[in-house]
Amino acid sequence: MKHLFLIVCSFFFLVQNNFGQTAHKYLLEGDQKYKTADFAGAEEAYRKADQKNSTLKSSYNLGNTTYKQERYSESIDYYLNAARKAETNEQESDAFYNLGGAHFQNQDLEEAIESFKQAVKLNPNNKEAKYNLAIAKEIKKQMMQQEQEQEQQENQENQDSEEQQENQEQQENQEDQEQQENQEQQDSEEEQESKQDSTQQIQESQFDSTRLEKQELDSLDAAKLLQIIQSEEQKVQEKLRKFNSDRKKPDKDW
Repeated sequence: MKHLFLIVCSFFFLVQNNFGQTAHKYLLEGDQKYKTADFAGAEEAYRKADQKNSTLKSSYNLGNTTYKQERYSESIDYYLNAARKAETNEQESDAFYNLGGAHFQNQDLEEAIESFKQAVKLNPNNKEAKYNLAIAKEIKKQMMQQEQEQEQQENQENQDSEEQQENQEQQENQEDQEQQENQEQQDSEEEQESKQDSTQQIQESQFDSTRLEKQELDSLDAAKLLQIIQSEEQKVQEKLRKFNSDRKKPDKDW
């Protein structure tokens, strides 16, 4: 029974050893392709190694190959896996250092700063992490200044636009007021002219009594006029007498 147990243990040890050697073989193959800048080939080899035996190196190197191919979102996941598998602070610091670079390339400045901070915290001697942390903070500072300047410029432009619009409205109101005043003045002048014309027409149509005052009748014309009036009056009296004599008396009312 003891001999059977020893044979079984030897078999599992041999299988595990061969399995590890196969993963190591793929890691070496990936390293060689990585050095020749064949990042796609290196990724394929590292992925096979990770499938055989997922280790810190396989995850870390997969992060590097996807980073080189500008697939930063994938590299972030691989660097996080590497940080979890790290056995020392220095290894974890290196993983967070590369993680910060991936976040930075993925245009996530805040996450990049936090990753570089964590890398420095885990390993204060990580000079590259300190340098990149300082650069990332300076970029953030400049971006904030640019945003403030842009906001101030936009506010100034809006203020200038409002003032320009207000001045334009005031000018338009002033022009409207002047136009209205001119129209009222013109209407007043036309009304005054109309009144003057009406007054003049009325005066022209009225009887001018001063003309009679200027005319004088001589004595001969006056005598003729008196004679005509007396003759006409006599005719009227005769017609009146004749009319009275011809009238019949009214019948008696019963």
